[in-house]
Amino acid sequence: MKQPGALWKLRARGLDDARRAVKRASPDGLHDLRVALRRIGATAFALGRKRIARRAKALSRSLSRSRRLEVDRRLLERVGRLGLLSPDAVTALAARWEKLAARAARRLARATDGKRMQRLRRRLARIARKGSGNGIRRLAAARRKAEAHLARSLEGKDDRTLHRYRLGVKKARDLADDLTTLGLPESTGAAREKALQETLGRWNDLQTFRKRLAEDRDEAAWRGAVSLAGELDRLLAALEPVVRKARAAAVAASRDRSRVVQMRRASPSRA
Repeated sequence: MKQPGALWKLRARGLDDARRAVKRASPDGLHDLRVALRRIGATAFALGRKRIARRAKALSRSLSRSRRLEVDRRLLERVGRLGLLSPDAVTALAARWEKLAARAARRLARATDGKRMQRLRRRLARIARKGSGNGIRRLAAARRKAEAHLARSLEGKDDRTLHRYRLGVKKARDLADDLTTLGLPESTGAAREKALQETLGRWNDLQTFRKRLAEDRDEAAWRGAVSLAGELDRLLAALEPVVRKARAAAVAASRDRSRVVQMRRASPSRA
């Protein structure tokens, strides 16, 4: 069985790999960087390294809008391929979002090589060299706490609660990954949480995409771009049932996960 010191080396290596992916303009570079930062935060918080956890979280948050825009631009391409907007409307939106993307690229560059990132990397390197005490019990306790958060269903909850729950699923998965790395498999719960995270992610992508389109519709109407505003109105109406369906699927998935967690807590021997 490995000790938690191995996790710090893994997290430091994952961060460096993600930074290299960003620098070579990998399509998944931004996503990989945020995942690496999120995992550092989960590990650090569980092991009592709260300063590192805060630094990783701050860096990840600074890239949230950039990641959101990246996903929205991909969805816009899909909308264009499906013919849900005219080529002129897609071009108009793409040009508007391109300006936002330029600012996002500058934020990404600062986050990748800025002072906060360098401080975080130095701190991770020091801990990785020195190793760490036996924190397996702390990680296991953090995993149980994170999993307990999933024991509640999202039935009747608002979007804000769904968002917080989605973050909780990610944390539970990251801690399960930590335990697996150390030789304590959590594969049963983690496999279910992966599917749950993907379902919640689809809902989140669609509803935030719809929000951006609504903002652009309002801006187009204000500018007097009647044709574009009308097309966006129709697209928003078409997306409404799609978002509702994705939300319903997320709630149903949370209900299933809640049932499993409650069964495991009532009978630890049951998967």
